Amino acid sequence: MKFLKFLVVLLTIFATFTFAYGYLSDKEIISTIKQFYDRTPSSIVNNEYVKELDVGIVKLTNNFTPNNKDELLNIYYTIISSGMTEFTFYCGTEYDNCISDTIEINDDENLLSQINSLVSVYNSFKSIKTAYTPSGKITLYINRIYSNDDIKKINDKLDEIEKSIIVINKNDRDNILAIHDYIINTTKYSEEDNILNNAIGALFNGYTKCNGYTDAAALLLDRLNIKNIRIVSSGDDKLEPHIWNLVYLDNKWLHLDLTWDDPINNLNKDFLYHDYFLKTNTEDNNKHSFDKDFYYFVK
Repeated sequence: MKFLKFLVVLLTIFATFTFAYGYLSDKEIISTIKQFYDRTPSSIVNNEYVKELDVGIVKLTNNFTPNNKDELLNIYYTIISSGMTEFTFYCGTEYDNCISDTIEINDDENLLSQINSLVSVYNSFKSIKTAYTPSGKITLYINRIYSNDDIKKINDKLDEIEKSIIVINKNDRDNILAIHDYIINTTKYSEEDNILNNAIGALFNGYTKCNGYTDAAALLLDRLNIKNIRIVSSGDDKLEPHIWNLVYLDNKWLHLDLTWDDPINNLNKDFLYHDYFLKTNTEDNNKHSFDKDFYYFVK
């Protein structure tokens, strides 16, 4: 009886290897086993547009083996900020909620939008997809808003604008005013669905929505090395979802909303307001609705 059991086990093992060999070559079998045990993440490769901001909730990291949700968020932020379009990392072996937290982040459009607003305009994404396995392998696939051709085209345009409106020996406030006024004077807000809602719409087509105003302003502010971010509001009962700029000036964060300073009208006239030019939260009178828990550093 013992011999019979031994023979059955031996035949089962032989059949298993024979079956596997029919589908995988020797090299493929070895490669598959290696991939299972080798949990080495991708190497982060930053492009020239990475910007690091001390915003409290997320920070750039070199740790791509997360052991909690905060570390997981730092990884998402680092990958998005880098400009890479694909990146693989692995959950920490003791991080039991890693996959469920990953799914939660992936499904939280508002959170991803907030993180997206903190990175360089050129590295911001149009869409982000997450793939994962039960073993804890996670891969992010990122579709960027701006292609390399778009970036070259925009940079050439920014060179022209910078030469025409920026004065080196002026203070930052005056140069921010020049950026604000230039974009508003050369752009109109459009409610059409087919309008390019990005920097190309603002800088080349002359028609855009709030994303276009905000991206164009951020790119010019970056050229002046003026600390800035784009701030996103998911909207509420009174206001539609919106995005505008925050600028760090005189040791405080100030609101800069070009969209609201370029009002829509049926008078066939161009208006240039400064109602939302470098306003503190108090001066803004809470007209901008945003997640104060996320942007607690805005004072």
